Amino acid sequence: MRDKNMELLVIIIKQTQYLDDILTGFVDIGIGGATVVDSRGMGQILTANVPIFAGLKDLMPGGAIGNYMIVSVIESEKVDMAVELVNEVCGDIEEEGAGIIFTLPVSRAFGLYKE
Repeated sequence: MRDKNMELLVIIIKQTQYLDDILTGFVDIGIGGATVVDSRGMGQILTANVPIFAGLKDLMPGGAIGNYMIVSVIESEKVDMAVELVNEVCGDIEEEGAGIIFTLPVSRAFGLYKE
């Protein structure tokens, strides 16, 4: 564990074609590791599995099936660079249905670095 301020960065993107660009950009800004998980949002599951919601599929923002969730424990000072990178690659994350980014403080982390 390092004595730096760390945060858990969670990014959920619906534009799955941009995953490689985001991960390459992470390396460029000094983010050395991330975990990528295939995911589906609640709206995607409901419209696919619950008949009453199936007709609403086209009305839901980001209606495509499949997202990627990218998680990484990073130094706090790199959060703004990571958010800027995602916005440059994917477009404005604030647009409805584009995805979501959030962070959580990490008080302790192990296995991130070899001292």
